[in-house]
Amino acid sequence: MTCTQTAFTGATGARPITAWSRRLVRDLEARAPAAGAVERNRLYPVLDGAKVALGLGTPALETLKHLIGFTRPDDWQDGRTPLAWPSNYTLAERAGVTESAIKARLRQLRALGLVAAHDSAHGRRTGRRDAAGTITSAYGLDLSPLRIRFAELAALAEAQTAQSRLFKEGRLAIARVRRLVGQVLAQAADLRLTGAHWLALQDAIDAIAEQAAAARHARDSAAYQVALDRLPAVEQQVGETIDAHMFSTGNDGSGSKSAPVIQIQTNPPFATSVEGDQDGSSMLTPLDRTAPSLPASPSGSVFKARPADLLVMFPSAAMYVATARPGWPDLHAAAARLRHDLGVRTGTWVDAVEQLGRDGAAIAMFITAERQARGDIRVTTGAYFAGMLAKARVDQLDLGKSLWGFRGLGEAMQ
Repeated sequence: MTCTQTAFTGATGARPITAWSRRLVRDLEARAPAAGAVERNRLYPVLDGAKVALGLGTPALETLKHLIGFTRPDDWQDGRTPLAWPSNYTLAERAGVTESAIKARLRQLRALGLVAAHDSAHGRRTGRRDAAGTITSAYGLDLSPLRIRFAELAALAEAQTAQSRLFKEGRLAIARVRRLVGQVLAQAADLRLTGAHWLALQDAIDAIAEQAAAARHARDSAAYQVALDRLPAVEQQVGETIDAHMFSTGNDGSGSKSAPVIQIQTNPPFATSVEGDQDGSSMLTPLDRTAPSLPASPSGSVFKARPADLLVMFPSAAMYVATARPGWPDLHAAAARLRHDLGVRTGTWVDAVEQLGRDGAAIAMFITAERQARGDIRVTTGAYFAGMLAKARVDQLDLGKSLWGFRGLGEAMQ
């Protein structure tokens, strides 16, 4: 005859005694005297912040908050025990669920060590307060674990808040670099540039995004930060790729050194000089293609000049051009190198090319360099250049008028 052992099912109606319940009772007995007072209203945000780390479901958290609401602030002071004795029916009515759902929620709260059962002889929840509101006799749900574990719960909530902030800021940082890479690849496609170095930019940001997503799923802040720490290297890679393969006149469509096929703007022989009306505007003849392609001027000014003339106006940029008869591609390459030396962010430069065109971005960079050389910039050169872009977004940047001003200043100094 075999003897089988069956689990205790609580046939008497009493709650089964488990190792966890005994441990919780011992902890309550040992730590309750040392537990300090807790401000009841502070429990709500702390529990909200710690719920993920605890594995506390939203429904159970809702019922726990309802239980806290059945207590009074003085119940959480030293020497008192926060007890709540609402029936399952009352809790179900308040939550809008069934009593069976409430029982499941309470089981989770007890399993997580957030509440303890303080049962009466008949198993019913009941309590009584004196005239001062102090509990004199009560049986029901003991919320003392929340007071005893308050420091632990607050630390979990603080860590969760820091992690949530890290994940949020990280998503924005990854999105910014992904946008930068997208802009660069779009411009490279527009210029018919191909090569593995362009695809490597997309692969680099995708690898970081995948690493960050895996760390976020595992809620591993350290691994997530490691992924974010790789972003500056991708930004540097973007800048180096732009400088090496986009604005070099010796590059063909694949980035190799051969015949210069990247034609930014045609440059026929310069036949006429700069012409202008008294109001500072000028008119271009239909066959003249030497003028820079600039955004519409708010003042109606139109400036016409050869690249060589612009280098006379902007000596700070002239040292970046090696050829004696520069074309517009030479000016674009010079502006790209100036961008690096002036400390203008790669993303800002890409935005400038996208918004002002390659000619306009180069001229804006020359203006920035010249003003910096003359000591006219009180902020950083990067901030000044970004300010020009901000004006362009609201149609207030007048590069044509600025060019006329620099030409007049140059003639006055001669």
